[in-house]
Amino acid sequence: MPATPETLKDDVEAETNEQIFLECAARFRLAEEAENTNRALALEDLEFRDGQQWPDDLYNMRRVQRRVTLTVNHTDTLVRRIVNNMREQRPRIKVHPVGDGADIETARIVGGLVRHVENLSQASVAYDTAGESAVNIGWGYARIMGEYIDEKSFDQELYIKPIFNALTCYIDPGAMMPDGSDMEWFIISDKMKRTEFHRRYPNEELVAWTHGSAGDNQRAWLSKYDIRIAEYYRIKHTKDTLYRLSNGKTCFASQWRKNEQAYTLAGISRVTNPDGSLVSRGTTRRQVQWFRLNGYNIVENRDLPGRYIPVARCQGNILDINGEVRRKGAIRNLKDPARQFNYWESAKTEKLALSSKAPWVGVEGQFDGHPEWDDANQKPYSVLKYKLILGPDGMPIQVPPPQRQAAVEVEAGFSEAAAGAVKNLMMVAGMPHEPGQDTPGTVVSGVALRRRQAISDISHFQYYDNQTLFISHLGEILLELFPFYYSGERMQRIIGEDGVPQMVGINQPVQNNGVMEIKNNLQVGRYDVVMDTGPGYETKRQEGAEAMIDLMKTPIAEPIVKTGADIVVRNMDFPGADDLADRLMPLNQQGLQKAVEGLPKQAQGIVTALMGQNQQLQQTVQQLQLEIKYGITKAHLAATTKAHDTEMRTQTTREDVATRAQTELEKAHIDRQTKLDVAEISAAGKLLDTHVHGRQEEAGREHELKVAKAAEKTNGAGNG
Repeated sequence: MPATPETLKDDVEAETNEQIFLECAARFRLAEEAENTNRALALEDLEFRDGQQWPDDLYNMRRVQRRVTLTVNHTDTLVRRIVNNMREQRPRIKVHPVGDGADIETARIVGGLVRHVENLSQASVAYDTAGESAVNIGWGYARIMGEYIDEKSFDQELYIKPIFNALTCYIDPGAMMPDGSDMEWFIISDKMKRTEFHRRYPNEELVAWTHGSAGDNQRAWLSKYDIRIAEYYRIKHTKDTLYRLSNGKTCFASQWRKNEQAYTLAGISRVTNPDGSLVSRGTTRRQVQWFRLNGYNIVENRDLPGRYIPVARCQGNILDINGEVRRKGAIRNLKDPARQFNYWESAKTEKLALSSKAPWVGVEGQFDGHPEWDDANQKPYSVLKYKLILGPDGMPIQVPPPQRQAAVEVEAGFSEAAAGAVKNLMMVAGMPHEPGQDTPGTVVSGVALRRRQAISDISHFQYYDNQTLFISHLGEILLELFPFYYSGERMQRIIGEDGVPQMVGINQPVQNNGVMEIKNNLQVGRYDVVMDTGPGYETKRQEGAEAMIDLMKTPIAEPIVKTGADIVVRNMDFPGADDLADRLMPLNQQGLQKAVEGLPKQAQGIVTALMGQNQQLQQTVQQLQLEIKYGITKAHLAATTKAHDTEMRTQTTREDVATRAQTELEKAHIDRQTKLDVAEISAAGKLLDTHVHGRQEEAGREHELKVAKAAEKTNGAGNG
């Protein structure tokens, strides 16, 4: 018979198998008591989403009375919208080097190995299952397990496994972090085929694990094919002493005693103080342990590497009231408005269903011989005949034909109440601005629609944020386990951020200047997980990219491209954006300096030296370019001058010839004109001489005449 948990003291850590079994049972009871109310309400939430939305007593009463109980399941649609939005913006794990020999190239390989594990194990199933469970009931889980590649290999691969039913898990109530990273123990119930149990544990009794709680009903596990078992994780704390080693690292005293000879052969010793005492301090060593239990005892156990229990929690909404932790998802608050809507729709339907059909009214005898009037309010007859009413005298009495009564209308209050219930439902769901609620014909801009979507995203952002923490913790667990599960030399597939696979060698010994080194060594270095979100259009990153694109259309685009092109590209959300940004970053001085600062010291020295050489080469190239430029300019100047001189000489020669020709022409003209002038002058002179000579002859004749007259006078006087 199994032992009882009451026989184990709370202040004594279990050591033997019997004590560990009792410890597990006691902790199971502790978790059950702490989470019993949350589990019962969570089970109701799941049933409500599935369509069981009427309270049991009211539903049973109405069913007995044969009354309408409609269920219009808006809840499932609204929850699915939140979950799908989370899937659309699923976070991604990135790895950054921190220290202890870590470098960027190895960080790239480790990040590719993380994506390999995600791809191999279809981790999106685990991420989405845990996220949806958090939206449904307030929490969900996933875990990491190591398995051999196949039956012929000693190599193991890590897998991210989903836990489909979060109600089969029992966590340490003292774990307060949303991702459960501070848990000290964890229990999960599961089932195994009876044949598989016999194959694995042929010497163990086929006794099922009998403990269970709400949502983990043990009666559902009773099967002739399966057996219910439990897995128990715990962290064992052992007091130890920590030593500082001569190689700069540390080790526990228990580890030193176990591997002292290997340390000595490697030339590694413990560091001492000036007084000769060892540099040491007391500490507590953590050891993760795993056990598999049936209903009687432990059937399998092993120690696990790493610091964390390889399980992560995805949390929903949490509220601590007087020390009572209350957990819930999105369904809890949707129940009352959903029930309100279901009630009013049922009442409206019931009102119409129970109202009589619109009848035909006529005098007695008008319908005799015409049976079609019996269902004329239900069937579309093309012709309806009625019988005339005859009086005592055999003449027809003037009475009106049968008249149709007005149909029963539903009161406006029913429709208003149903519409109010829908509004309440959407408000509680955090989706108050549905496009369908706009006034018909109203034009709504794309910016307004994006803002409405952003309001919805903000209302549910806690689920997305907690899922990011959950995936981040899974990444941290993987980084802890990689050095143990990928410790040997092998060719390993990694997957780049763009989804392209690549084969790389890890833990490979290589010769470097006569010194043996390990290339892509996963055993050294500390790395950190950084979450990369996306690709939702509504995220701030996307809006930032849009704003930057708008800036590129402004006059300041040129300095932005010169000084921060990598920042613009890095904020864009398309495959290869980060790779392109990494290539653009060194093109400006600030980006280059930042890139160099992120490198290890040795790499910084190499890059700095190369940068100096590159600067010298650039200066030489610039000088040569100047010389070439000035040489070409001088030659061009000489050629231009020569051509100019030639042209000037040619021009001068042409001008001289023209001048001489002109001069000859002018000279000939002058000579001709001179000759003409001389001839004219000569002719004029001759003419003038002729006139002068004529005048002289005439004057001589006049003088001779005067002398003759005077002589006559003189002669005449002498005679008297």
